[in-house]
Amino acid sequence: MVGQVVEITDPGHWLKKSRGFLQVHKHGEQIGQVPLDDIAAVLVSVPGSTISTELLDQLAQRNIPLVTCGRNYLPSTWTIPVQGAVRQFGVMRAQTKLSQPRRKRIWQHIVRAKIKNQAEVLDRAGKANQDLVLMLRKVRSGDPDNLEAQAARAYWQRLFGSEFRRDRMMPGLNAALNYGYTVLRACVARGVIGAGLHPSFSVHHRNPQNPLNLVDDLLEPFRPIADFVVWQMRDSYSAELTADSKARLASLPTLPLPMAEGFSPVSLVAVRVCRAFSRYCQGEPMEDVLPHLPAPLHSLP
Repeated sequence: MVGQVVEITDPGHWLKKSRGFLQVHKHGEQIGQVPLDDIAAVLVSVPGSTISTELLDQLAQRNIPLVTCGRNYLPSTWTIPVQGAVRQFGVMRAQTKLSQPRRKRIWQHIVRAKIKNQAEVLDRAGKANQDLVLMLRKVRSGDPDNLEAQAARAYWQRLFGSEFRRDRMMPGLNAALNYGYTVLRACVARGVIGAGLHPSFSVHHRNPQNPLNLVDDLLEPFRPIADFVVWQMRDSYSAELTADSKARLASLPTLPLPMAEGFSPVSLVAVRVCRAFSRYCQGEPMEDVLPHLPAPLHSLP
């Protein structure tokens, strides 16, 4: 099941559950509905909407995160289902006991995949990427040289210009990146919960105020996917985000990525990554399922 992101971009909506559907009402009239089993995440990017507790329960039973966004489309609240984690106590226990050498090895794996995808984005954007290609070969266990940050400094200015600075609180391109990352983060969060993992027990991120540290670990190689989509439409995203531009980013889970057996949508690749990490916590080798960007990169419609 590919799954889709249900996005609420206008205030005054009422979201409820009816039979097997999420229904959206406004001014007392139904304006749309989506089968609950077809939803990957629910994203509310404006204030003033109402959500029934019955719908919240049904989303939780299906491991579907509900995300509300605040300033500059940064996520302010998440609903995290708990019943899957209760069933998978053994997985969480193995996750918390993951040895430091294995934590370092998986972080090396993640950083290499992220830098490789950043290099691919630059190549497809017609930008120089040789230094990033060299960096990814030098990433050691645990990335003690912080090549992830070194690659990022070169990457951002090359992709969006020397004046660009990645600042989560700034509007324009930064807000568009925030929104794209929020969509991808929801996909990874659902995969983490579905795999029986605890989203707070990370391998690298250590923010005590972040309940999704593991999600942010596993998200890293997916970020360049949103970067490229924003770069493709950079003129449209240079000012305030419109409903159309947000809808484009909300379609990121359907973007096809290459896998050994063919192409799979981002949402399913995220699920496979989380399941592979769950098995890794239980002593198995890490499978090569981290996302690779297509060549040439696909764009969203």
